[in-house]
Amino acid sequence: MRTVTSAFETAVQASNKLATSAEIIDGAGDETTVEIIDGTVTLDQQAAVRGRCDVTIVDDGTLGLVPDSASSLLAPYGNEIRLSRGVTYPDGTTELVSLGVFRIQDAEVTDDPGGMQIRLSGLDRAQRFIDARFEEPYQVTAGTNYATAIEDVLQAAWPDVTTDFTTTALTTPQLIAEEGADRWAFAQEMAKAISMSLYFDGDGTCVLVPDTVSDPVATLAEGEDGVLLTAGRRWTREGTFNRVIATGENTGETAPARGIATDDNSLSPTYYFGPFGKVPRFYASPFLTTDAQAAAAALSILNKELGTTEQVNFGTLVLSYLEPGDVVRITRDRAGISEEDHIVDALTVPLAATGSMTGATRARQVTS
Repeated sequence: MRTVTSAFETAVQASNKLATSAEIIDGAGDETTVEIIDGTVTLDQQAAVRGRCDVTIVDDGTLGLVPDSASSLLAPYGNEIRLSRGVTYPDGTTELVSLGVFRIQDAEVTDDPGGMQIRLSGLDRAQRFIDARFEEPYQVTAGTNYATAIEDVLQAAWPDVTTDFTTTALTTPQLIAEEGADRWAFAQEMAKAISMSLYFDGDGTCVLVPDTVSDPVATLAEGEDGVLLTAGRRWTREGTFNRVIATGENTGETAPARGIATDDNSLSPTYYFGPFGKVPRFYASPFLTTDAQAAAAALSILNKELGTTEQVNFGTLVLSYLEPGDVVRITRDRAGISEEDHIVDALTVPLAATGSMTGATRARQVTS
């Protein structure tokens, strides 16, 4: 959950005046404010690139925003757009939540009787590292702190990347990335090996955070003072596992690291020893070097799998401070949902005054 004031939380759950902000950031770091008339930001923690945007800008021909060369402000050659949404208070002050910093991927111009419109699509800064594949074999020396190793991999492609990493005492084995390998996937696999997630947050900062499941940060309910507008439920076995077996690689005469995490809650609908049946998932990584590390990775992966049998899609008033990974408590009696805790997997936030925020969740289940 993004940090906001209590006044903001109150305001967005009632009638309020929309405030948005959009700044184009050029290669020198200079910012130019532009006005958007429509758009969305989508955040998905299951995707390699967590954030993407689609926005529409109007230029009547006097603003000079229509791209006509590679050096144009909105041309897709490295410039970025920072997007925020919030409220304007009665006294005229505003409070905004930054939704992300997105590199411009496409710019499409349409000139019709309704006016000149420029539609931009963008991906968050992770795409920069996906594009910057390793141009030669890359080696991480054994004994390197994992956070340092991840930062080195990123800074080799972008020395000025801003990071905010949780510290760790865990160190790497010798690791090698092949020429042409995905740099971002390599860094994310290192994060997974220490039970953490690596992504770019709403401020455009690369964060490394532990994989934990929190208490509910918001209530999505119907009725008076409620924010929930629509809800739908899906039950499925597809893609659901109730045991994860994580292994490392054999580095000599010693057996490879091995760890197992199991849905051992007899009250869980996916209880490993219950009628759901035994459905293991196998995860192998050269980054796992000890049994304890493998066990922690297995548990982290399992906690991300649990609850996928119970999925809820919802529409709410726009709570722009919510993020994927947040736990929300949902009540929609007509859909058979009564004060259930769910983990948000994806959100789509509108940037116009009309429209609701939509999201997808899975039931919150945690095992030891």
